[in-house]
Amino acid sequence: MVAARRAPRPAAQAERPRLTYLVGRLHRAVRKHIGDAVRPFGLSVAQYTTLSVLRSRGQLSNAQLANRVFISPQAMNEVVQSLQEQKLITRRPDPTHGRIVQLTLTERGMEALAACDAAVRSLERTMLAALSEPEREMFRTALSHCVEALERKG
Repeated sequence: MVAARRAPRPAAQAERPRLTYLVGRLHRAVRKHIGDAVRPFGLSVAQYTTLSVLRSRGQLSNAQLANRVFISPQAMNEVVQSLQEQKLITRRPDPTHGRIVQLTLTERGMEALAACDAAVRSLERTMLAALSEPEREMFRTALSHCVEALERKG
């Protein structure tokens, strides 16, 4: 039996990483650096993300938050409990549904988020330093299109 041979790939093509690999590397690097940036404020990446989502989306339930922060509802319970113990969020019963609890940022939560945001903005400036403003906008648009395409896929 003769083994099938593949044509060798050009060297430039063989050395070029897949886009999905680069996105994964970027995700890991960003997550690590955000963790480093928010840790001095007593927050984890999941806690910071939760506060950010609550600020931009308003009152949300635990399940809605878990979905938007990309963690399980069980993990979100721990994040919410910790944020509530730090008095960064409050929990209130939903007026339209007895079993749903709405989560809201406190004044202290807004202050902690503002301090973390400054550190994360600095990280973003460092990450994007080699890109011009038009390139940054193209990058943002391209990433948004990629996310939307995969979310449509399901």
